Amino acid sequence: MTAAFGPKIPFAITPCPNDVFSYFYWMKEHDASRGGPSAFEFSFDDIETLNLRAKASASPITKLSFASYLKNSGNYALLNAGAALGVGTGPVLVGRLSKEEILARVSGDENFEILVPGLDTTAALLLKFWLGGRKARLKPMYFRDILPAISSHGADCGVLIHEGRFVFKDSGLGLIEDLGGFWTDNTSLPVPLGCICLRRDLIERKAQIEGLIRKGLDYAFSHEAEVLPVVASYAQYLAPDVLKKHIYAFVNKYSFDISDISGSLIANLQKCSNE
Repeated sequence: MTAAFGPKIPFAITPCPNDVFSYFYWMKEHDASRGGPSAFEFSFDDIETLNLRAKASASPITKLSFASYLKNSGNYALLNAGAALGVGTGPVLVGRLSKEEILARVSGDENFEILVPGLDTTAALLLKFWLGGRKARLKPMYFRDILPAISSHGADCGVLIHEGRFVFKDSGLGLIEDLGGFWTDNTSLPVPLGCICLRRDLIERKAQIEGLIRKGLDYAFSHEAEVLPVVASYAQYLAPDVLKKHIYAFVNKYSFDISDISGSLIANLQKCSNE
């Protein structure tokens, strides 16, 4: 596939707080500090939609779940900048049942249903890792609908990502398992959630695009007061403390560079996907 677009490279991301924070600098149409227009033309979709679109190499640059990158690495290259890695935090399995009840149910009933924010998400892969070979029926659902579905007794449990993982207790739900913590305890690695991938027909621009992403990250960290209101305009939960928890849980030193650990992350994820 050859690149066929104008001066701005199409870049697909999610509306979640860490993405809007990270790419705010380049989302702005005009900015005197840039000395020119944005390098990117952004579009927004939920993460599973982006994962599914990657199968057709739809976006020149795209946010993907790390689990989806494994399936699409033939068409996309992993960038060392822009990743969302959790340090001691990540997707959570929540519901009204205890951990022991869940494990008993999945051990005896392969049709026991667990909501996930997409079958190709890292959240779903981490859930399978935690299940350790036990079977369950994973039901994909738009990530913002999972918490309301469990709260309204439409499901017994589900995996929450983004802001939802910080507010589920307000809905009277309990933590069944911190899937990110389980990953880190068993691999000694940060939790590989989202990554930025470049279509391979643009591979010669990899270093340039990584540099642009890092420039945007630098800007966001030094202009928080300017960035946060825009983040809130895209967010599901507007409480400032929730937004900040979300952003700084997943936008960190690894967002600038994962080159030292990317090989270990991919190897461990591949092992999980083969189990």
